[in-house]
Amino acid sequence: MMSEKTYAALVERVKRKINSPAAQSENCTEIQRQPDDAAEDWARLLADLGTVENVTMVPLDETAEHVRIRWNPAEAM
Repeated sequence: MMSEKTYAALVERVKRKINSPAAQSENCTEIQRQPDDAAEDWARLLADLGTVENVTMVPLDETAEHVRIRWNPAEAM
């Protein structure tokens, strides 16, 4: 059973990484599924990110539990 609360917490964690100064200067960050992240929440997050324009996701492992996200702010204008 998916919980909106756990999903919202996961989204917030990823947003903080994306909005960090380092990620903003490089237009890139890496996210990693944590042991307490539900598999359904993680899959939903990746699916949602996949619908965002100008965002590229690169799996860094076989299970896509470690993913590099890149975005192009110039194209997003």
